[in-house]
Amino acid sequence: MRRRFLRILLVSLVAIVAATATTAQNSPAFAQNSINPDLAEIERIHAVYNDFLRRDATPAEIERFAPRLGIGQIENDVRARVLASRAYFNETAGSTRQGFVNAIFNDVLDRNPTPNELTRSKRELFRSKKSLLKARQAFAEKMLARADYDPDDFAVRELVVHQNAAGDIVRFAFEMEKPIERTDPVAITVSIRGNKLSGTTKVRAFENIVSLVPDTPVPRDGKIVGLVFVEQDGVTKLADLSAPARRIPPRTVDERQWPDKVFEDQRIIAYYGNHVSPLLGILGETGPEAAVGRVQRQAARFDAPDKKGVGAFEMIVTVAQRSAGRDGNYSHPSNLEDVSRWIDVAEANGLHVILDIQPGRSDFLTESRRYESLLMRPNVHLALDPEWRMKPWQRPGQLVGSVEAAEVNQVSAWLSNLTIENDLPEKMFILHQFQTRMIKNRDTLIDRPGLATVIHADGFGGRAIKQQTYSILKVDPPFYNGFKLFIDEDTGIYQPSEVLQFSPNPVPDLVTYQ
Repeated sequence: MRRRFLRILLVSLVAIVAATATTAQNSPAFAQNSINPDLAEIERIHAVYNDFLRRDATPAEIERFAPRLGIGQIENDVRARVLASRAYFNETAGSTRQGFVNAIFNDVLDRNPTPNELTRSKRELFRSKKSLLKARQAFAEKMLARADYDPDDFAVRELVVHQNAAGDIVRFAFEMEKPIERTDPVAITVSIRGNKLSGTTKVRAFENIVSLVPDTPVPRDGKIVGLVFVEQDGVTKLADLSAPARRIPPRTVDERQWPDKVFEDQRIIAYYGNHVSPLLGILGETGPEAAVGRVQRQAARFDAPDKKGVGAFEMIVTVAQRSAGRDGNYSHPSNLEDVSRWIDVAEANGLHVILDIQPGRSDFLTESRRYESLLMRPNVHLALDPEWRMKPWQRPGQLVGSVEAAEVNQVSAWLSNLTIENDLPEKMFILHQFQTRMIKNRDTLIDRPGLATVIHADGFGGRAIKQQTYSILKVDPPFYNGFKLFIDEDTGIYQPSEVLQFSPNPVPDLVTYQ
């Protein structure tokens, strides 16, 4: 590609969400952190002209695009119009169709067209029933789409809007393709019908989420447009949206029924398994309504003077598998709607839900983030199963997997941030383990605010081996202990009254049945 002479290398985002509601009354302001978005928008126009015309935009050209860029003008529209312009045709293409095709291929695809591509493209332009200007614009748009044009590979994967019970928007969350350092200045502009909203910009630790929390809830009203500005190494970048926005619905339950401290006065008794297969645990033997009664009856057997037994579903939502699958990760994620049905039933009956991750060759943070919308609910928690965390050359079932504490700490930082930012009750963060090697450098695990971290002693067998495993893996405060009982595989399975009398090992805070 011809060398670009850019004063600032920029890439833009215009994220559009179609919505309908009543009226919006918003002040024309923007949230920022040492970045001037309006100036950056103008510089972006200059950058496009430098990309394709090797010069800055003229005042007239700035005036043409500036009022719309970041309000209703998609970045590729600007690029396509510049590529299709008379100026580009004359200055760069030499005023010929062949020169135009050659220039577009070089500027967009970074190569010359093949003889067949050149012939086909010239024919497409010559035989078009559109005017030559519209034909050039259609060709430019086609080539930009073909290239998935993004000079610095800085983009937004998804825009998520969070709503309250009234349906008003209380957060605009932009999920970036690449992580952003907390020290990088970040600014977000969000507009509704041209009116920019004021609010607070936030960046999550160990995460690629940046969000704008408006000063007041925002009614949905027509198109919502947002831009993300990030300054890195003295260069201001904007990000292209590569996927449509989605909506996280309002919370429909009173969160006060869920304790601020999970284990303060309750012991969690969970039924474990995958919700669609009885082969993976007791949970899959029935539907959610029947499972409620079963786990509640079992939890009641753990009632004690100091703590009440409270039921839970521990659902394997990303399931390790022997085949590579479509993505080659040797794991299969669950459908969110299917899991949501179980959560709805559990929530209505005062039960917790634990989402269990078996990542295969994927990693725990990637898989956990799939279920962010579910983890926003007050009774939903997270469990990681290192047995099924495979290296790139390993397959599930052939050996026991393992995970570095550093990876676990990344997940806990993300989950802690999610919990605190959204003012959610404390969440259980559970780590399954039956061999010391399964969590490497375990002594470097970090106790995070908003999380109750549990080391869950897994593995089946007789009482002696289970107690020995538990005594090796047990932890002291601020961490908590968990213990699994295998209904079919354990020899002489412990009864609830016996679990409550464990000694010298601590009585577990979480007991799971598989």
